[in-house]
Amino acid sequence: MKRVQWLCLLALVITLSACDRHKIYEDVYDFEAAVWNMDTIPEFEFSIEDSQPKRVLLNVRNSIDFKSQNLYLTYYLLNEQGTEIKSELINIQLFDPITGKPSGKGNSIFQHEVEILPAYTFPKTGVFKIKIAQYMREANLQEVPSVGVRVEEVSN
Repeated sequence: MKRVQWLCLLALVITLSACDRHKIYEDVYDFEAAVWNMDTIPEFEFSIEDSQPKRVLLNVRNSIDFKSQNLYLTYYLLNEQGTEIKSELINIQLFDPITGKPSGKGNSIFQHEVEILPAYTFPKTGVFKIKIAQYMREANLQEVPSVGVRVEEVSN
């Protein structure tokens, strides 16, 4: 009996230590057949409930067969009324420009976590949206399975 209790306690400790205490929001948009059409602009809606600074990250997944070294994206941060309060064009290096070695985490699919707002104080509490648009020369960007957004507390 003590062995069962010990195993249950160990499982509980492992489960609780694996919890992400800083995460406020995280979601992913999966592209059909890993093709990102330029007219597809994923939206991510989340709530901000206090005035503390938040860290906002983009998550991008690409395959080893992605044809470009980098990926240009624009993110748009919108308030509850749909008014744009911030936007920026960003360049994500997916492969090393000299060696061609993929960056990011993974084997055949690589994940890139890009900090877009390191310690952003939202103007007020409420519901916000982030939209992500691809700004590449191809209308149908191949080998991009998904993009996502993560919002978290700024850790001290």
